[in-house]
Amino acid sequence: MSEDGFVCLFFNYNGTFLTIFICMQHILIVEDDRTIAESIAFILEKDSFSCQWFDNGHGALDYLDNNEVDLMLLDVGLPDISGFDVLRKVRAKSDLPVVIISARDDEADQVLGLEGLGANGYITKPLSPRLVVAHVRAQLRHLRTELKPQKSRFSINEAMQKILFAGQELVLTPAEFKILSHLVKHPNRVHSREYLLSIIWDRPHGSDVKTINTHIKSIRKRLHEIDDKNESIETHRGIGYSLIETLGKPLP
Repeated sequence: MSEDGFVCLFFNYNGTFLTIFICMQHILIVEDDRTIAESIAFILEKDSFSCQWFDNGHGALDYLDNNEVDLMLLDVGLPDISGFDVLRKVRAKSDLPVVIISARDDEADQVLGLEGLGANGYITKPLSPRLVVAHVRAQLRHLRTELKPQKSRFSINEAMQKILFAGQELVLTPAEFKILSHLVKHPNRVHSREYLLSIIWDRPHGSDVKTINTHIKSIRKRLHEIDDKNESIETHRGIGYSLIETLGKPLP
């Protein structure tokens, strides 16, 4: 399979069954030309990525507020707002990798996108879908290198539903385990309260997002019991939380 996916293996308690599933990286395509979007999505999905397409900027921004995305392919000429404005809003909240795809090939636009607004790449149209995929794979490889685990203080044992911090087990409720394990597995990324709520409840819309604040407060308390100066979980006012850490290796 593609190097950008990974395989997860699980045994049941008596060790007689094996389940294998592929966790695919998720690409958000923001492009108003359906033909271009579909051709890019077709090749990405053949290469073991999952895709979500929007033909407008506002829909893409709403989607980002409530869903996890690994990389965004962003057209500049959208029907509602400029792709540059979308990028500005994204950069105000996160460092999500963004590759611009645009018919604007002048140097000023490319400099604005790459240096002024912090895009990770800029591809001009007409474009080759395979070239776009190559850029996606290159950006994700670069991201994995940047976030390569050093000596993380967190270790996760999924089978036993346990998390160790600095070698000591954290006493967590099931909901707190789900929240913290998600933050540890997706470090250095802002996660909205709404999305974290969807992780712990099947029907989050009937629940108060302030519940997440309570769980985070409890998790921080457990971390401080081990290290009273720990500030791993960062609050992003009006948005959600992030964990400034890298994923440790699972426990044996």
